Formats: sequence, C-alpha cells, structure tokens
Amino acid sequence: MHLFSPARLARRAAAAALACLLLAGCSRPAVLQPSSSEQASSAASSGDSQAQNQPARFAIAVSEGNYNPYLTANTLTEQVASLVFEKLVRISPRMELEMRLAESVQSAGNMVTITLRSGCTFADGTPITANDVAASLLAAKASSSYAGRLSNMTGAQAMGDNVVQLTLASPDSLFGYLLDLPIMKAAEVSAPQPTPSGRYTYGAEENTLTRNDRAPFPEDGPGTIWLTPVSDYAELVTQLAMGDISFYLAEESAASAVATSESYFRTNTLLFLGVNSGSSNPLCSTSQGRAALSAALFRQDLADRFASASPALGALNGLYECVRGQQVISSEADSNGLAASMAALGYSWNEESGRYENGSGQPASVNILVCGSSADRVYSARLLQQQWAEAGIEVTLTQADDFSAYLQMVQDRQFELYIGEMKLYNNIDLSPFWSGSARYGLAVTQQLLDAYNLMRADSSAAGAFEALFAEQMPYIPLLWRGGVTVSNRRTSGVVSSVSDLYYSLASLSLTE
Repeated sequence: MHLFSPARLARRAAAAALACLLLAGCSRPAVLQPSSSEQASSAASSGDSQAQNQPARFAIAVSEGNYNPYLTANTLTEQVASLVFEKLVRISPRMELEMRLAESVQSAGNMVTITLRSGCTFADGTPITANDVAASLLAAKASSSYAGRLSNMTGAQAMGDNVVQLTLASPDSLFGYLLDLPIMKAAEVSAPQPTPSGRYTYGAEENTLTRNDRAPFPEDGPGTIWLTPVSDYAELVTQLAMGDISFYLAEESAASAVATSESYFRTNTLLFLGVNSGSSNPLCSTSQGRAALSAALFRQDLADRFASASPALGALNGLYECVRGQQVISSEADSNGLAASMAALGYSWNEESGRYENGSGQPASVNILVCGSSADRVYSARLLQQQWAEAGIEVTLTQADDFSAYLQMVQDRQFELYIGEMKLYNNIDLSPFWSGSARYGLAVTQQLLDAYNLMRADSSAAGAFEALFAEQMPYIPLLWRGGVTVSNRRTSGVVSSVSDLYYSLASLSLTE
C-alpha cells in the first residue's frame, strides 16, 4: 500500500475532480478511494454491517467450474490459477525475475534452455518433469489467453527429466519474463481441474482452496481461501460491498462508491505520446523537435498527479535490471536541453510574450489528439498542455468523441501528437511501435531497429539502445501506469505484482 502525504492526497483529489469536469458523464480513473460523500459512506457501511455478521475469512472471486486458464480467457480463472499452479518463474513487485520451478533460464540466439529445480512435486506427490513443463507451454501457446505472448516460441521439447529446450523465431534475451505460466501434468493440460502444483489445492468443502502440503514453495497465509462465483464485474463489486469477497483487481476505468481500500503494483502499461513525423510541424517531424518536447516535460510531477504511476525515462521499464541506471531521459524538465533543441530548430525565446517563436514571430505550438471517452487521457492532455505552456510552447487539444473516431484519426494520421496507452508484454517487446498497432506516423530508423534487435539478442546492449532512442525519440514515453487492487476494510496485507495478483499472502490480515 502506498502512503501519500496530505499534499499528494490533495493533488490526487483535485486530479480526479478535474478529470470529471473535463469529461462530464465519463467514468473516473480506476476505482478511486471514496470521498466522504453520503452515497459512498452509506454503501460502504451497508456492506461492512453485513460482513460483520460473518466470521473473518479471505474470500476471492472465481469463474465457477474451471481452474484451467488454458481452456478459458476468463481473467478470474487466470488469477486463481496463480494460487493453484506453480510457475517456472515469477516477477516481483520490483520487476525482478525470480526462479520458481526453473532453477535457471538461459537464452542464447534462438534457443532458450530451462533447467528445472529438483524435488518439486504435484499435490499428489507425482514429480514435476520436463515433459509436464513442455506440454504446459505448448498448451499455453495454443490458448487464447497466452498465444500472443508466446507467438515467438515455435517449439518446446523435453530433454530428459529436468531440461526443457524452447525454440524461438527470433532471439529474445528477456524471454524468461514470459514464463510465469501455470505448470500442469502433461496428461491434464486439457482438464478443467488439473492436479494442483502450487501453494493451494482444492478443498474438501465446496468452493474452497486449502494449503497444499506438498507445495514446492509453501507460504504463510490463510489455511482456507473461500471462492465466490461471480458472472461479471458489477457482481464482483457488489459482492465486495456485501462482504462475500475480500479482494479483487480493479478495472482501469471502473467507478465504484463501495471501494474501501486500494493498493497498487507496478505494471508494464505505458502512457505515451504518438508522434506524426510526417507532419509539417518541426517539433514533430525532427528528432530535435521531439527531443525539445520531451525535455520540456516534468514527468515526476505528471506521475504524482495519478494514484499509481512512475515516470517513463526511456523505452524500457527502468526497474528492469538490464537498463537500471542507464536511461538518459530526466524525470524533471530539462531547461538547458529544451533551449538547445529549440535553438537548433530556429526558435528563440521572446521575453515579452513568454514563449518560443520562430524567425517570423510565429509561436512554437503543437496539437494533441485525445480520446474523449477516457477521462485519464483527457486529464493527461490538460497536464501536458499546462507544462508545455509554462515552458513556452503553445498547445491545442483535439478531442475525438469516442474510441472508434479516435482510432480512425490515428490510422489516417490526422494528428501531430496523440495520447496512447500500450500494455506491453513483460519481456518489453516494443514491436507494436515498429510494426504493430502504435506504428502510425512514427519515424523509426533502421539504425534504431538494429540497436533494438541487438538488445533483444543480448540484454547487455539495452543501455546503448536507450541512448539512441532518447536521441531519435520516435515516440515520447510519459508514464508507467500501475495496477489497482481493492479490498474491504477487514482485509489488508495482500501483495500483488504484474506476474501474480496473489504474489504473497504471508502478511494477510483479517479483522473481525
């Protein structure tokens, strides 16, 4: 749980209020802490009152009848699977790669070699073998939930009992970050209730999980976890208010008056500015112009305006070990860098007007396209407008009525800048910017692609790639957005990560 100073809490409240004013009728940013309004208090009190009549227990939501995420795209099934099935690796809240069933993961060229930890078993005592791992990975690749992240994997083969060899279509030195996948018996990858391999197993009592005595990585936590079947997100929120659910993952644009406690975890969801390099505006069409726009940004202040965000100081998430301390973009506004870049473009500072102007007296200006159905993005655009105005760059906003209209304008390149959001896979695959859904208008040089491919093949080249990215700035990274979890007032201490909603229950606390 993040702790906020009174000043930051005030900024957060103001941010939420401004977002609502900017876009009347749209949902607010992801499940904000309820205010002291009568509606919020009444709803929460009603839920707490009913919850007090029940014994304290940890209850989570589930999609009834299926615990195998390879058979369904239901996110609840995926979340519960992290308790029932062990993984080869997992990612910590600090984005560190932790070995679990895998003792090591080695990437070399188009091959990934997984060496398994010895002595690990399923809940029935059967050893976990390389054949089980290979079958699980192939089932994941064939599933709707995991096919995208494993699209680069072309094969998985057991090499004896303890080694699995994967073949890739192209090198990926960070492929290990994609292996936080449930491991099942080879013969049960198509079964709705495979034999557990994780911290919990199916309970004798209906709709419960109980501790797995044979768990490869046992952990302190509740002896019993209660499962509450739900059919949709509205029911999930309602069940929290009623006390039948203790904890859940909030949707990004959810609005609820019954949320009682929030916590946040780091993710690889990037808020960025797409740039139309084909524009006649030199602030967009040139690397110096894009560098100037970036230098004028105070990213830390932007991050502080949201409940859970951190400055994006490069193309990769700065928490990853391969790039930690090697990114060159500043979290604060760089006035010297801005002045140098603007001068290179022929702009000079006009003290009287308080802005940058070209030789004809025309002000430096840009237009930002924003999707009107997203209060977060409208609010972000207003913050950018304010920061750039203070730096001497005028900003106008174009607001598309809905996402379809916004997307069409992006695809037709009817923008100078647009605010976008991209949920990257955990190996930080940037291909959406080079050839995918975020490619429109971007200036991507062969030099940058070569540096990126070198980094993909060898993560030690990440620093060189970041330096070149900051020099060319084909798009402008803004913030890494966080995930939001919600719990009732009787529940605290659940630790989540981008890899596992139930990363740790060791500090779980339930009050009567």
